[in-house]
Amino acid sequence: MAIASAVMVSAPALTPSASAQTISAPSASSVVPVVLWAVTGAVIGSFVWPMIAGGAAASAATPGVMSVGSFLNAGSAAGAFLGGAGYILTR
Repeated sequence: MAIASAVMVSAPALTPSASAQTISAPSASSVVPVVLWAVTGAVIGSFVWPMIAGGAAASAATPGVMSVGSFLNAGSAAGAFLGGAGYILTR
């Protein structure tokens, strides 16, 4: 028992001290918000784009999200870009 106690007490002195290391790769803390802002922008853009474009785009758009096809428009792409860029610019 005394030997085990002595080993446990002296173990920290035998090991090198730990130090914090920087990470050069982008971490989840910077990637996740950009993705969330881009998705939010895409959703908002897919609903707002038919109102901005008017005409045939507004009449072709179904109210609400009925399928994945409702996200396949220029507003969705622009919203995703502006959402991701908006987060990066406000950081």
